[in-house]
Amino acid sequence: MQISIFKEEQPLAYKIRPSSVEDLIGQEHLLGKNGVLTSYFKNNVSYSIILWGPPGCGKTSIAFLVQANSGKEFIYLSGASTSVAELRDAINKSKLLFGRVILFIDEIHRLAKNQQDVLLEPLESGHLILIGTTTENPHVSLTRALHSRVKVLELKPHTEDDLKKLIDRALSYPNGFPKHKVTEGAIKLLVLSASGDARKLLFNLEEAAKVTEDFLINEDVVKNILNNTQLQIGADPESHYNFISALQKSIRGSDPDAALYWLGRLLSGGADPVHVARRILVTASEDIGLADNNALTVAVNAYQAAQFLGMPEARIPLAQAVIYLSCAPKSNTTIVSIDKAMRDASELIPYSVPIHIRNVGGEGYKYPHSYKGAKVKQDYLPKELVDKKYFQPNERDRIV
Repeated sequence: MQISIFKEEQPLAYKIRPSSVEDLIGQEHLLGKNGVLTSYFKNNVSYSIILWGPPGCGKTSIAFLVQANSGKEFIYLSGASTSVAELRDAINKSKLLFGRVILFIDEIHRLAKNQQDVLLEPLESGHLILIGTTTENPHVSLTRALHSRVKVLELKPHTEDDLKKLIDRALSYPNGFPKHKVTEGAIKLLVLSASGDARKLLFNLEEAAKVTEDFLINEDVVKNILNNTQLQIGADPESHYNFISALQKSIRGSDPDAALYWLGRLLSGGADPVHVARRILVTASEDIGLADNNALTVAVNAYQAAQFLGMPEARIPLAQAVIYLSCAPKSNTTIVSIDKAMRDASELIPYSVPIHIRNVGGEGYKYPHSYKGAKVKQDYLPKELVDKKYFQPNERDRIV
């Protein structure tokens, strides 16, 4: 009978969490010599930030390092379960302490609009410093008003080298596994299974350390603690994005069989079904667009279903959407049109809004509904662009 030498205690990821900024691994674009986070720590937390990135990229570790280095009181709330009353309590405490409070909201994208609105005034007045973490795009999940009051910092998935450094740390730290050895083959499998997620890597390493009897973690040990699906997508985030790219290109190429195969590879490999659904949403507008105006509705419904259901059931509505989009007529008129307009908007002189269609005044404006067929001849573009054509439909576009 095997006796476990491991006590019920904190997970490895917690035990070897970095205790200083220098201990942080990865995110060189933010933590390098002139990085935003380097300056943030050096200036002792002077403004509110949102840390946006995939699971296991270091968002929470950075937040707790801010706590350790700031000298300010730290209030932790979860966006998934906090209430307006709890938010107000934190704000009131911060005001009493003259802003010497950092409010940390994990999963801040889970806050409802009315909860986000509660944060606006104290952020505006400087009575509160907010640190939020999110795996969701804050440009979409946060209200515009909240977004304008914080600085968004995007964190990237850990690279293969980052994950190998984490394994070295776990094997060298006294509260890690200093007695264990890991073969090169086992390291490769551990890195492969993590898909850029440090937390997943350390969990798998810890499980492997628990089952080995001779302090040697080899490929067989790692394979035994991993299920097959963890080895299919790959540790290099490029593998995941290659599959996503293959899925979109198969839909664009009207090949439902290939699209289903790449969808299957993604889902079988443990990809987040909601992340996959987002790419399907983009594809619906980018590649089908005006050729079938139902395509976006189908994709939105699949996205919502994936959120509600999770795996394994989410595979069904996602497959339905993929088949529909693959078989639908194709048009890229929408993306071509908006890209031309945005290029002119960014590269040309910022022309003024014509007086007759401005918000205040509007002298000379003709109200279309007062005319036959709700149409009337007048210019809406700046006079310098009056003959510009951004929208040029093709024969496949169905506008109505």
